[in-house]
Amino acid sequence: MPLPLIPAAFFLAGLMGYGAKKAYDGIDSMKDAKDIGEEAEARHQDAVKRLDGARGVLQQQLDALDAQRDGIITTTFRRLFDFLEQLSQKARLEALERLGTVGVSREEVRLFAAQYLEAGGTLSGSVAAAVTGAGASALTTGLVTTFATAGTGAAMSGLSGAAANSALLAWLGGGSLASGGLGVAGGTVVLGGIAVAPAVAVVGFVLAHQGEKAKTKAIAYAEEVDGQVACIDAAIALLARACTRVEELSGVLGALDERAGRAIDALWALGGQFDAEDDAHLARFATAMQLVKAQSELMRMPLFSDGGDLNTQLETLLEQSRGLLQRETS
Repeated sequence: MPLPLIPAAFFLAGLMGYGAKKAYDGIDSMKDAKDIGEEAEARHQDAVKRLDGARGVLQQQLDALDAQRDGIITTTFRRLFDFLEQLSQKARLEALERLGTVGVSREEVRLFAAQYLEAGGTLSGSVAAAVTGAGASALTTGLVTTFATAGTGAAMSGLSGAAANSALLAWLGGGSLASGGLGVAGGTVVLGGIAVAPAVAVVGFVLAHQGEKAKTKAIAYAEEVDGQVACIDAAIALLARACTRVEELSGVLGALDERAGRAIDALWALGGQFDAEDDAHLARFATAMQLVKAQSELMRMPLFSDGGDLNTQLETLLEQSRGLLQRETS
């Protein structure tokens, strides 16, 4: 009797239909996994590209700032030290000793003398001795290096692109080594690792044999990428703020340099008749020194803190310098 075979035929047909549906679902899930992975990879690559662009913009600004810094040191600082060179030893020492009364310490003079020497400037033994408060023979390269990192503890190259880049990489790596983070090396790994990981992950999704498993992994991967993109966006925002700070710094340095140039002109206008006992002469000298001191402080202060954020000390110095400029104007 053929009739009992009919239910079996329906059962087999249903089973085949169910199998086909499962196969379709599996293929569809694998396609979803691939799409999710590729979209996440595209988001990540776009974020990395934007980060590279932001870093490039900041690097250009830092390079321009370095050129401005070099110009200030080799021109304005040189003219001030040239003025000191032509003074008598007695007038030079008296003028430098009286600077403390107008808020310019001998240590500050040492620091911008070190900047000048590091930039290739030269000082005679007598001026070096007066500036440093030491014997002329003591102004060695090692002593200059000590001065260059004294006071604030910041290196003279704190504003350089390399230093800014290192600070940023350290921040991306989870903070400096001292704070328990991965430091610069860790930041480099983060930037390099997240740039190549997505492609590897997407290949893994495609090769997965279980559609739902692949889709689950793809979703988890997309969430991880979103977290990484959020970190990159935070870095881009930091770089944008840094660009604004560099613009402010460049503007203030330029204004200070203009005033310092005029102040040094006023010193040279004395025609070699500078008298440290003359209050008017000393006022001219103090003004030039205060302006150059402000420039020196700004140029020594790093753009980024050890934690990788913008250095609040630099912001404070900018406000103080603006106050100095306002006082000089009035």
